[in-house]
Amino acid sequence: MENNQIKVSMAAIDKIIETSIPSFNEKEARGKEFVSWGEDNSVPNYLYDLYTNVTTLRSIINGTSDFVCGDNVNSVIEKLNKEVNQKGDKLYEFIGDITRNYLVYGNAFIQVIRNKNGDVSELYSISPKYVRTSKKNDIFYYSEDYAKGYVRSNKKIVYPKFVFEAKNTPTSMLMLKSETDKTYGLPLYVASLKDCEVQKQISEFNLSQLENGFYGSYVFNFANGIPDDQSKSEIEKNIQEKFCGSSNAGRVLLNFSDGKDNGLTLQKMDIVNYAEKYNTTDDRSTKKIYESFGASPVIFGVEKDTTGFNSEDYEQAFKLYNRLRVKPLQKKIVAMFDKIYGVENTITIEPFTIDWSEDSKEDNNDVQTVE
Repeated sequence: MENNQIKVSMAAIDKIIETSIPSFNEKEARGKEFVSWGEDNSVPNYLYDLYTNVTTLRSIINGTSDFVCGDNVNSVIEKLNKEVNQKGDKLYEFIGDITRNYLVYGNAFIQVIRNKNGDVSELYSISPKYVRTSKKNDIFYYSEDYAKGYVRSNKKIVYPKFVFEAKNTPTSMLMLKSETDKTYGLPLYVASLKDCEVQKQISEFNLSQLENGFYGSYVFNFANGIPDDQSKSEIEKNIQEKFCGSSNAGRVLLNFSDGKDNGLTLQKMDIVNYAEKYNTTDDRSTKKIYESFGASPVIFGVEKDTTGFNSEDYEQAFKLYNRLRVKPLQKKIVAMFDKIYGVENTITIEPFTIDWSEDSKEDNNDVQTVE
């Protein structure tokens, strides 16, 4: 029977489809005292990277933190009205840091230090990147080397869980986390992680497009002979690493031929309207991120496409968000302080206020309080 197979000497480089979203699986690894935060223990660094690089996410988290802190924070404990620790952190700064950690990671860690009399003397907000915990959240392990993988025992500081009655414990740690059965909790935006990735990748693509000028798809024609399969693979790998992916804003196609009289040629194929495609994708991902927080863009200063910005839209949107997200988190923080100091209503958060007047000094009647 005649062999009708045709040998084609063209090699197409598949677009790198590689998710950078780590697994959120939690595992009590053998030989480790703590539960790994994700299968590869890289979840906190990943979440911080999103917070740093995704504009929409950062805007929501920072704006919500401001709402939670309100216009002012007061305490029945006079010392707290001055500072919460020897670093000089103010009470509202401390609460803002706790809130941001909670929103970024789904948890927050507070180091509690007692004086010689057993009274609470200082509070520090500890970045979740540096803390791991036991399954029951009763023992905490601090280290700045978790991102490196293996951490030696002598590189970790162990803290017991804060207990108000344990006056003889000089330093302990308290964990504030989202309502979930997860050891580390989950951030509110966990369902929109892919949308956060979309925004991040589009930003990298746009930047690379400007820097490299490698917009669209290309064909590399190698007209100096057809190499063997191993050589083809090596050439594909090298070009793929150098030019493909969002950080290089391009996709290439390799074509090998035996036209020895010609050298390498580069052919551009403009077959996709990337600008329109990515703008639509970016709009969709932005909407999904806001939805994951139950928030309206208008309360973070983003105008509506149809009606622009007005005070009525803002007030209605904020009232809903205040009831859905802000107040519940404020209650958690107030309860945390009550637990630490053993006093009811240890702190009071004054509600966030809105001033629509162009000059508040001349017209104080325009000041409204949203509760």
